[in-house]
Amino acid sequence: MGTLTTWQDRYAEKNEATLKDGLGGWNVLSEDYRKPHILDGLSLEWDYFSIHDKNGKFTGVVAYLVADPEGHLGDPEYVLEPNLMPSGANMACFGKVGKTGSRYADYVNFGLDFEASSSERSFFATKPAEGTYGKVVPMRKGDGKPDRLILSGKTVHFEWELEVSQLWAGENSPEGFSYPDYHALKEKTWEVGHDLHLELERLEHWTVNMNWPSTKVDGWIRDLTTGERMQIDGHGYRENSFGRWAFALGGWDFFFMSDLENKVQFGFQTYHHGTEDLDYLDVDFLDNGTPKTVRFRADQGELGWHHASWAWSPEVFQCRPLDSSIIGINDEYTVAAYVDIGDNFAGLLSDVTWVTGAYQITTMFPMFSGTITRTGTEEVVAEFSGQGGGEFSLLKSPVEKNDPWCNRCMGTYNQDISEQ
Repeated sequence: MGTLTTWQDRYAEKNEATLKDGLGGWNVLSEDYRKPHILDGLSLEWDYFSIHDKNGKFTGVVAYLVADPEGHLGDPEYVLEPNLMPSGANMACFGKVGKTGSRYADYVNFGLDFEASSSERSFFATKPAEGTYGKVVPMRKGDGKPDRLILSGKTVHFEWELEVSQLWAGENSPEGFSYPDYHALKEKTWEVGHDLHLELERLEHWTVNMNWPSTKVDGWIRDLTTGERMQIDGHGYRENSFGRWAFALGGWDFFFMSDLENKVQFGFQTYHHGTEDLDYLDVDFLDNGTPKTVRFRADQGELGWHHASWAWSPEVFQCRPLDSSIIGINDEYTVAAYVDIGDNFAGLLSDVTWVTGAYQITTMFPMFSGTITRTGTEEVVAEFSGQGGGEFSLLKSPVEKNDPWCNRCMGTYNQDISEQ
């Protein structure tokens, strides 16, 4: 790319303070995004919160989304734009209930009648006739509490109210998690990617912002099928990502986890087609007590990944990975992680539009194990393990396939460091 910058690069630079501020406003509602644009219908932003109760009562995700806020989906002038999510406010809740082992993946579209702000991370939408709603309330630090978000909502299978704050962020951390301060060491928490890869002002772009890679999560979730209210005392992950991108033409593959005991946080992102600038791994850890934050980039030959085993899933009507091995290497550190997915997954599906009906998102709740060593030696700097999350998404298959076909043909979604 050299010195070439794009609209989205300049947007991130201009709005750096907002991207670093976990309570800042919705980017796709900003003045920059509300100006007319040929790809308005692709405007999309999600705020994604994972939840891992320490006693295993619930593991899953709550997500709030704003898509195509000008409502161009269905407009004849925009009908060819492939939206991943339908216009307006959207919400998802998917996870696994520990007591029963039940897995649910709920998705709600509230349409264009919603409240959200370009200046703060607030959100409210409801469907009274269906009894569903979603709400986000930002709370600035005070009374001994850090910056936090109060998340609430109700879908077909779940109802919840959760308080989420960032771990390991110095003075802005919850009590008991004030060290290490990884957040202050990061030059940026985001990465900007461009899909067209043309030497001109790129139209499709996406910003991945793993702004709270480890969170403290408290509150409750109710399993509406049994009526049980589960008190949550746990941790998780938060990602706020946004842009204008035809996701239905590609898809993504990502994993995240936090090991609270060993103070390691891990976030891996890849997007399937022509997006090498969004293939990267962030790992934060302690090296002899000193906090370190390292980003390994595939386009610099520092990152590789491999899914050794695949299975056909009639639930999502696509092949899905059963495991993953991820390795990052630079001159100083080598990170090697194994992700055991197995049957810990659920399908996040929607048929609200023809595009979402043709698409699938396989959500995952895998177990991680890994080591961080000094490159060129066998000296172990840190180890990590525990449950995390992730997703693998693709268009649905046009025909039913089998496990041998999946294992033979899904190698295109692996990448060795030697291939860079």
